[in-house]
Amino acid sequence: MSTWNDLSNELSQAIQAVGKSIVTVQAGAGRTASGIVLDEKTVVTTARAVADEEKIRLWISPDQPFNASLVGIDTGTDVAVLKADGKLVPPAFEETPQLAVGQLVLAVGRTWRGNLVASSGILSGVIGQWHTFRGKKIDAFIRPDLTLYSGFSGGALIGADQKIIGMNTTALRRGSPLAIPYATIKGTAAILIEKGYIPKPYLGLGLQPVRVPESLKKNLNLTQNVGALVVHVEPSSPADKAGLLLGDVLLRIEERNFGEGATASVVYRLAPVQNASFLGIRGGQQFSSTVSVGEHPRRQA
Repeated sequence: MSTWNDLSNELSQAIQAVGKSIVTVQAGAGRTASGIVLDEKTVVTTARAVADEEKIRLWISPDQPFNASLVGIDTGTDVAVLKADGKLVPPAFEETPQLAVGQLVLAVGRTWRGNLVASSGILSGVIGQWHTFRGKKIDAFIRPDLTLYSGFSGGALIGADQKIIGMNTTALRRGSPLAIPYATIKGTAAILIEKGYIPKPYLGLGLQPVRVPESLKKNLNLTQNVGALVVHVEPSSPADKAGLLLGDVLLRIEERNFGEGATASVVYRLAPVQNASFLGIRGGQQFSSTVSVGEHPRRQA
């Protein structure tokens, strides 16, 4: 019985300790989520929780509300950064956790009233880097087998050492709970704090999937079934300057093949100012090219 009591007390103590750095996030009508303190003035939460709201309220407890402003959001990684008007308590993050399937984990969040809540489970999936459907890199795939109740998204996932592994979300994998690792949060937050937005790659191309004819595959000794047909080239764009033409069929960019339905995802994985190499087909012959990736023009408010 004492072992059971000891475990229960340790779990409760871990939740209470991490809870000092978990806040309620309210932005807009009916939207409530949790947030994690990054430093004394900075909070991270999910992009979906705050959207483009400028006036945001935070609670560190039911009787401690304060205001925050939106610094920036990245829908690709589901990370948003807020600047609080009060002094907060930074938590202990796990920089490079040694994670394994079956480890005990806790999800910690706050309700719309600011009350601390938690859920427990195990890690059901742990792998290396992966890319979201928007083509954005996540440093590790961390899937907890636990319940994320309403308001838990944006809260913390903590491990046995009582340190925060990452931020909980259900937005990246069709409602399945995942944790965005600290490395991804830290890198994304740094860019958002510096720029207020995440620069997006820009080629100036209109692409659509197209099947490579069997005869052409045989003549060029290709195994790839699908390429990306160039249907538009923006004048003076990086693609235009690189000499890409209407009717070109792009097969590969930076060793990543274009596949059916994946043309946008392949482009999104590029980085602005990167020199990217292409392989394509023009006039029945293979050709290669290099394009200097630009930064996508931002919409004016």
